[in-house]
Amino acid sequence: MHKVLLSVLFSVIFIVAGSSAALALQSGGVEIGDLETGSVVGQPFTSLDVDLEYTIMMVGGKKVIYPPTSILDLTSGATGGRAGRPVLIKVSNTLDGDHGFDLSADSPYAAPTSMHIKITLKPGETKYIGVPLSDLTYVTANNILDYKCQLHGAHLGGKLLIIN
Repeated sequence: MHKVLLSVLFSVIFIVAGSSAALALQSGGVEIGDLETGSVVGQPFTSLDVDLEYTIMMVGGKKVIYPPTSILDLTSGATGGRAGRPVLIKVSNTLDGDHGFDLSADSPYAAPTSMHIKITLKPGETKYIGVPLSDLTYVTANNILDYKCQLHGAHLGGKLLIIN
């Protein structure tokens, strides 16, 4: 009887330990808003520096999200010395119609808890996206995120490389 009770106790401990590790992958999620009123992980957007800036625009007769490639360097010599401060992304739509911005790991190997951001911007609108640092470092194994317009498949998106 004691062996059964002991094995049940150990089973419960292993289940609880395993489930808490899965929940630790994300620290609070992504927040979307404007510069004046937005905040992420308790920090207002106005107190953060803009780390990445994307513009939806027309280039050579094509609608694109510019720049086509961006790099976020989180090593200690670059922005990694931020002591856990979130990343702030600015997205602007300069075109005359509604356009989307979709940022995700977009991979068959992406975890179900990986970050996936989808927003729609009206003409001339700018939105800010606050991302906790831990959410960026656990999103994908190869540290590459794709961004595109989820509303229009023919628009050109790009890649974000995260160096950590």
